[in-house]
Amino acid sequence: MKHIELLKLVHDNRELIDRAYRQEFIQNVEPELVDSTLFVKINERYKLNKNYLNFVDSVLQRVDYSIIFGDYEREYKELVKNKMRYEESGNDFYKSAIISLIENLYFKFYNRDREIQILLLRLENDTSIDIDILIESAGDILEKVDELITANEKIGSFFRVGLRGVHEEIDGLLQSISVNVLKYIQNIDAYIKQINQFIVQTKKRRLVNKQIIKLSNMILDEDVKTLEEHLTLESKRLYHSINKSQKNRIHTFASDRDIAKLSKELKSIFADMDLSKPKKESSIKPQAKEKLEFIDLGKLLQDLQTQKSEDIFLFVKSHPALENTKESELVNEAFKLYLQIITDEKVLFEKSFNEYGIKVAKWL
Repeated sequence: MKHIELLKLVHDNRELIDRAYRQEFIQNVEPELVDSTLFVKINERYKLNKNYLNFVDSVLQRVDYSIIFGDYEREYKELVKNKMRYEESGNDFYKSAIISLIENLYFKFYNRDREIQILLLRLENDTSIDIDILIESAGDILEKVDELITANEKIGSFFRVGLRGVHEEIDGLLQSISVNVLKYIQNIDAYIKQINQFIVQTKKRRLVNKQIIKLSNMILDEDVKTLEEHLTLESKRLYHSINKSQKNRIHTFASDRDIAKLSKELKSIFADMDLSKPKKESSIKPQAKEKLEFIDLGKLLQDLQTQKSEDIFLFVKSHPALENTKESELVNEAFKLYLQIITDEKVLFEKSFNEYGIKVAKWL
């Protein structure tokens, strides 16, 4: 089959192929699609060929966490073998093989650099999976990227030294790709640093989430304790309220009369309730004063629009509005204002974090 014929086959069956791409498999496929190897039959179902899926995912920038980058060992061995045979025989067949292998390796450098970038972007923006799985995925990617260092340096060294002077056509090709190959090799260190930073920040976020959940549970438990005890003790009269059973179920009301009765009971409880805070020792200290009430957020936003800060948090921290804030409270107060500002649509988030471990955001 010629390339133009393959394009026509894909075009004529585009809806079926698209459905198979979205549904992973389909039941009925035309024989010519199987003969062309676009589809493979597995257990009475037809699935798109993995090579086609890899091509589409690469073009559409859809990279899965499970991707395996691998190394360049096979290409490296072939390069060494064909170089030796060309030097012995001078046959152009081996020269062409060397050029083809160099181009294949360059495509691998290019695609893997792009795949890593997409993976990192997906990691930083993925909210669909559990935070522990996110950390594990980041660790797996870090391990895979780390394995590329030795392979990249080995190929880069062979390009610079091992193949130089073999033939002027090969030298010309190496010269044309040398800058980009060096960039792809150097990018690995930056990617490793970025993944490590992401793992550290995500672990911090996991810890904060656990603390928030613990705190919210404490507040909820304390807030409903008195009400729950009252309703439990009065369950014979207020049968629609909490009533302990062997399965610890909660019985709920069904009629308007019951709702009115419960409403009256709640009003009587709240009317006699002492709303003053009890004095007790607690690891959670109430904030004595909320400083945000005295800060003109409108003025701060106006100054921010004028100066177009590259880091909103640092801008807020150094703003005159916070000059009377105690040094020990400055970062927390600035962070509260930062959280209010970043909801604006004119805020753009960068990939980096500042010295306080806070995501860098700038005003457009």
